[in-house]
Amino acid sequence: MRLVRLFSLLLLLLCAFSVVLPARDRDGGGCPVVRIVPERLPDMTMPRSGHNIFYAGGELTVVGGHTTNFVTTQTAEYFADGLWHLLPTAYSHDNGFAVVMQSGEVIIGGGHSESLGIGQTFHLERYHPSPLTSNPSSLTSHPSPLTSESYPAHSFEGFGCLDHRRVLGNATQLGDGRVIITGNHYAEDAIGCYDGRSQVQHIKEVKQGRTNPYILPIARDEAVIIGSRDLRDRLHDTVWADRVKGEPFRVPLLEEWKLVPTDQPFSSTACARGDNGYLLTAQDKTGQLAIVMMRDTVFSLLPTSCPIPMKSPFGPVFYKGPIVVDSLHKRGYVMGVDNLYRRQYVLAVDYARQPAELTLYHTDTLEHATITIPIVTPEGDLILAGGIPCDNYKPLSAVWLYRFTTMAAEAEKGTAVAAWIWWILAAIAIIAVIGCVAVMMLRKKRAEVVPAQGEADETEDFQTLDLTKERSAELTESICRLMDEEQVYLRSDLKMQDVAVMLSSNSSYISECINNNRGQSFSQFINTYRISYAQELLRSQPDMKMAIVAMKSGFSAEVSFFRNFKAATGMTPREWLASQ
Repeated sequence: MRLVRLFSLLLLLLCAFSVVLPARDRDGGGCPVVRIVPERLPDMTMPRSGHNIFYAGGELTVVGGHTTNFVTTQTAEYFADGLWHLLPTAYSHDNGFAVVMQSGEVIIGGGHSESLGIGQTFHLERYHPSPLTSNPSSLTSHPSPLTSESYPAHSFEGFGCLDHRRVLGNATQLGDGRVIITGNHYAEDAIGCYDGRSQVQHIKEVKQGRTNPYILPIARDEAVIIGSRDLRDRLHDTVWADRVKGEPFRVPLLEEWKLVPTDQPFSSTACARGDNGYLLTAQDKTGQLAIVMMRDTVFSLLPTSCPIPMKSPFGPVFYKGPIVVDSLHKRGYVMGVDNLYRRQYVLAVDYARQPAELTLYHTDTLEHATITIPIVTPEGDLILAGGIPCDNYKPLSAVWLYRFTTMAAEAEKGTAVAAWIWWILAAIAIIAVIGCVAVMMLRKKRAEVVPAQGEADETEDFQTLDLTKERSAELTESICRLMDEEQVYLRSDLKMQDVAVMLSSNSSYISECINNNRGQSFSQFINTYRISYAQELLRSQPDMKMAIVAMKSGFSAEVSFFRNFKAATGMTPREWLASQ
């Protein structure tokens, strides 16, 4: 009885300990859902949308865009000493592009010629930021790397002309120093090159005109150019990728998974993984989001621990724009909003893990959530500056800081504390068991030496440690009931230990039951249920993409789904569907 009481006390301690640990809700698909409280930074001097945001000279800087009433603004501002400082620019750049050069200067080009998002421009200018140097004299002026002239810090210089009038184009600097420029909206598209001269030179025509394309360097003098929308905002049926030097090539994956479009300027290099690869956001025709990987000219889907959640406990999630990558911490972030633009979502993708782990962060209700492209700070946090809640005529001036590095440090600290507490509880449990066994042995010895007259020997009824045939059948029935009723096999990360914990058993018993009573290994047993579930999906929704069927059925990767399906049925999923 004392042993029972002691274990009851330990159970209460464990329950109390679990209450202290940080709670992580889960959505229906198994993705952790975590509340985050963003920090409000000082507002920009004016509301902005369609602006570029970047770090130059170590300072957070925004350039151009349009302000209230959809009016273009010929201004920029940088954040220093806790304040935003307004600057005049040479031209206005609403939905233009910006490239932070290897020299530290910034090339800015294109944009609407008029307010209300009308027209395109040839505008090209250079921004001279505050240089990061300890030389006091260089804090006020410095020479341009392309000329012998010196320019004041925080100054803009109009110096050249684009090859085409452009808006909603993009630009990226290659390793050889050239800046590649392409993309347009309601105007002619081509590939241009800025190599230090005042004029942008025409390189070649494009196979496919694009609005807001990605320009992804794959070599010192080569880049892949892709996009989801044509020059008139229509989705491409057949997706081609252009190259700066090489020939265009078709990308079938992007015909099933369309790249998520954005109306906001963004930097293609923001999605670089840091290992010569890139991450891109894409959706199928049902609206399901996925992450596409690109390395060299190969495109594939990033395996994730669970399907990307399209809803939260508060309602549907609408993801907007590209993924931005923190290559130092190997994490990507996709922004989202709710249907009322009152709650901000951030999907975090830990791509260093295989499969990639997902976490959906959400804010409490805000006055306005925003649609804009975030920027990763040097510390690995996110900043959202301006953007629109849902109306281009009423952009925001608010600036929010999401401290993901602080949350990660706190989570790591909590994990370390939790580990220590678990070790302490385990030590207490072991000492308690040893003490109880010692007391029982002492009592038994005393009873044998001095038996009480007229009393029968007291015995304890202990369960055998062997799994009897009856117990094996009962446990097998419980395992099957767990699969049928709870559908835990839909979790791609399900392990034998998880099932053992759910049934208050152990992994050895679970394995023995499945081997003896089902003639299968644990993975074969689980995959049998997954394949059966996949067959039901194929029957009810024959047009569903196989990658979605695989994820919804609990497989961590499409290739694993195909391999196990054919091993079980002798046919591929499509062959099986055709035979029904």
